[in-house]
Amino acid sequence: MYLNASSNRNVFVGFAAGQEATSASYNVAVGVDAGHFNSTGSENTFIGMESGDRTTSSYNTFIGSRSGRWNTTGQFNAFMGFQSGFSNTTGQFNTFMGSSSGYYNTSGQYNTLIGYEAGASNTVGNYNTHLGYQAGYFNSTGSQNTLIGYLAGYNTKSTANTMLGYRAGVSNTTGNFNSFIGVQAGQSNTTGSSNYFFGTNSGANNISGSGNYFLGDNAGGLNTTGGFNIYIGANAGNGAGVNGDNNLAIGFESGRGNNGGVNNTFVGFRADAGAGGLNNATAIGNNARVNVSNALVLGNGANVGIGNSAPTNRLHVTSGVANQSGVRLENLTSSSLATVLNHSKFLTVDGSGNVILGSINSSARTSAETESLWQRKGAYLQSTNGEAIIIGQGVSKTPSDYNLFVSKGILTEKVKVAVRNTAEWSDKVFETGYKLNTLSEVRQYIQQHKHLPGIPSAKEMVERGNDLHQTDAKLLEKIEELTLYTIQLEASNQKQERELQELKQRQARLEQMLQEVLQRK
Repeated sequence: MYLNASSNRNVFVGFAAGQEATSASYNVAVGVDAGHFNSTGSENTFIGMESGDRTTSSYNTFIGSRSGRWNTTGQFNAFMGFQSGFSNTTGQFNTFMGSSSGYYNTSGQYNTLIGYEAGASNTVGNYNTHLGYQAGYFNSTGSQNTLIGYLAGYNTKSTANTMLGYRAGVSNTTGNFNSFIGVQAGQSNTTGSSNYFFGTNSGANNISGSGNYFLGDNAGGLNTTGGFNIYIGANAGNGAGVNGDNNLAIGFESGRGNNGGVNNTFVGFRADAGAGGLNNATAIGNNARVNVSNALVLGNGANVGIGNSAPTNRLHVTSGVANQSGVRLENLTSSSLATVLNHSKFLTVDGSGNVILGSINSSARTSAETESLWQRKGAYLQSTNGEAIIIGQGVSKTPSDYNLFVSKGILTEKVKVAVRNTAEWSDKVFETGYKLNTLSEVRQYIQQHKHLPGIPSAKEMVERGNDLHQTDAKLLEKIEELTLYTIQLEASNQKQERELQELKQRQARLEQMLQEVLQRK
C-alpha cells in the first residue's frame, strides 16, 4: 500500500495498481492491475484484479475482479460483480450489479443492469433497466426497456418494452412497445408489438400478434397471431383456436369458444360464441351465447328493459310519454304497401300494453281500396291516377308544374337535384371574356338594392320560391367571383411587395452613399 503524493492523494494497493498515474487525483485502486493505465482520471474507486484497468476518466466505481476492465473514457459508472461492465469503453451513467452484468456494454448509457449476466449482451443500448438472473441477456442495441424477473426479456433486441415477472417476454426478439406483467406473461412473443399482457400466463402463447390488451390470469393465453384484441378477466379469450382479430371479451372465461372469430364482442360471465368462425357477433350478459354472425344477443333467457329497470317480458319498452309506444319502424309506415291483403289478423296491445295478435271478422276492403290508388313499378311506388300528391295540411298553392306538395317540411339524409345541361351551372365565370364587376360597382349595387348582383331579393324568394339548383348555381357563381377577386388581390400584393423591396434597396444604397460622404469629411 502506498500514497501517490505527486499525483495528488491517490491510494494504490496491489501489483501495478495505478502504475501509469501521472496527473490523476483522489483515486482508490486496490488489486492487481487495478486502475493500471489511469493517468488523468480523478475520484475513481477500483477494487479487484484489473478493475478499471484501462480507465482514464473520472467518477467511476468498479468493484469486482475485472469489473470495468476495458473502460476508457466512460464516466459516472458503478459496476459491482465479477466482470461486470467488462467491455465498457465510453458508456456513462451506468449501474451494473452482478457477475458479468453488462459484460459486453461498450458505449451504452444510463443503463441499470442488476443480476447474474443481466443485460450481458448490451453494447450500445441506452436507458435500460434489467433486474434478475439473465434478464435482458441478449439485448444488445435495444433502448428504454424495463425487464425485471428471472429471464425476463431474455432474447429482447428491441425498444421500449416493459416485462415484469418470471420468464415474462423471455422469447421476445424484435417486438417493441410491449408491456408484459406476470409470471410467463407474453413468454412466447417474438415479433408482436404494442401488446399489454397483465396476469399469470396472460398472452403466454402470443408470437406475432400486435395491439392486444390481455388483463387477467391466462387471458388470451392461446392467442398466437391474432391482433387488436381486448380480453379482460381470468381465462378470457383463452380457448383452442381463439386466434382472430379485433375481438372484445370481458368477464371470467368469456370468449373462450370464439374459434376463428373476428370482430366479435362478449361481455359477461362466460359470455361466448356458440359456433366457430363468427363475425360481428355480440353476446352480452351472464352465460349469453351468440350462434350466428352479425347478431346481438342480450342475456341468457333474460328480459330486456328499455326505459325501465324492471322488465317483465323479453322486451319491455317504456317511452315515458303517455299513449306513445316508444317503438318506431322507420321503413314500415302507414304509407307502406301491404305485402298481404284480405287478412283479418293484426297486432295490437292489451290493457297493460302487451303486444297481442288481434282479429276482425270483415275483410280488409278499405285497405284494398286504398291500395288501388298506388301501383308498383319495379322498385318504385307510383300513383295510379298520375296526378299531383299533397302531403300534410294547409297547402294552398299548387302550381301545375309540380307533382309533390309537402307542408311543414321534408327530413332526408340526402338530396340530389338534377341539372339539365352545363349552361345551368356556373363555370362560365372562369371563361375568357367574362365581365367581372369591379368591387366599386358591387358596393354601389349593394347600397342601392341591399343584395348581391344576380341574386334574388328576399321579396322575390317569397313570391317565386327557392329553386335549389338555380340558387346553388348563383351562389357558386359568387364564390367563383370571390376567387377571381382574391387572385387579383394576390397579384396586387405581389406587385406592391416587389415595389417595396426596390424602395428598400434604393434606401439602403442612399444610406450607404450618405455614410461614405460623411466618412470623407
